[in-house]
Amino acid sequence: MQRLCLLSCAALLAFASPLHAQTVVSANDAHSILQNGVQVLPHPLTPDSLSFLEKTSDGIWKVRTSIDVPSSVVGPPTAVTFSPDGKILVVSAASKADTTSGKIVPDDEITVIDVSGPQPKIIQHIASAPGATTLRFTPDGHHLLVANGKSDVLTWFSFDGRNLSQRHVIPLPVSGFPGGLAILPDGKRALVSLWQADKVYTLHIEEDQISVDPHPLNIAPGPWNIRISRDGRYAVMGILGHGEGLPGALSVLDLKSNPIREIQRVPVPNAPEGLDISPDGQYVAVVSQNGSALPPSSPRYHERGIVTVLSFHDGHLAPLAQAPGTLWPQGLTFSPDGHAILVQGVMDRSLLTLNWNGNQLSKAGETPLPGGGADLEKTSSW
Repeated sequence: MQRLCLLSCAALLAFASPLHAQTVVSANDAHSILQNGVQVLPHPLTPDSLSFLEKTSDGIWKVRTSIDVPSSVVGPPTAVTFSPDGKILVVSAASKADTTSGKIVPDDEITVIDVSGPQPKIIQHIASAPGATTLRFTPDGHHLLVANGKSDVLTWFSFDGRNLSQRHVIPLPVSGFPGGLAILPDGKRALVSLWQADKVYTLHIEEDQISVDPHPLNIAPGPWNIRISRDGRYAVMGILGHGEGLPGALSVLDLKSNPIREIQRVPVPNAPEGLDISPDGQYVAVVSQNGSALPPSSPRYHERGIVTVLSFHDGHLAPLAQAPGTLWPQGLTFSPDGHAILVQGVMDRSLLTLNWNGNQLSKAGETPLPGGGADLEKTSSW
């Protein structure tokens, strides 16, 4: 009887635990599929969603619960982020379905979600600018910065712990689809990549003010997703290309040099998308489209993406292992303990769990998502 009581109490505590203790989420785009390499609306059309994930007893990460939230596969797979305290989750949508025209059109919506309780609660919808994609909080949690690819601008919001306000539009010196975004740990600088313009701009942050350094790093072809090392010394950035189906690359930037400079470039398969640095800082993982977004008639087409893991020491990358990915992959993240790598697929609407032991990748299993996996993120373990 005592054992039964203990088990029942444990179950109640697990059910009532704050949702933000479950640290991994998947934003799912249900309005975009590929048809001969072109994004079109699926039929029937279902709502976009946000899924909260958990590791199950078989070692596979699966959906715990989902809610309807506007999401989009357009832009880097980094259109979801947690507040520094992990209690608020913010999701942007760069595109949406226009049922009147039957087409996919730009969107500007940001959704703010309270995850401090046992169930997620949407508390705000607010407009950013058309093409709202990557968003990042400042380390102090007082501001949110958003890259708006379609609009060629950034937006800068004040944040009071629950709501966004005081939207400020930040023009950039040139057009070129701002997509990748990262704020350094000291909160004084940020980076934004302009995919079409082949440039990375440095942003200077001073309390409520943010300004753009007029002298960019010129880097080609197609700078994309950006991750910053824990110490703020280096950035690892995907080099996406411009749709040619050619091999991609990872670029390492030295952020202590003035101006910032590229110090290494490592080839990876075509179109690197999801990118993450392991919680211990020793590894970098990236999933490449590997031609899966090209028309099937292309000689460079492959059905599945490829996951690549590299060692990361003193700003130097070295390839270690590869494994097959998903169908038209997007987001990738290390699990909070660093022993697994999670990868989304759009066309197969799946979440892939790969085990990682420091030397080898092995498939643990796949599980369905309620829409095409578009963005993947976890709360910071730093």
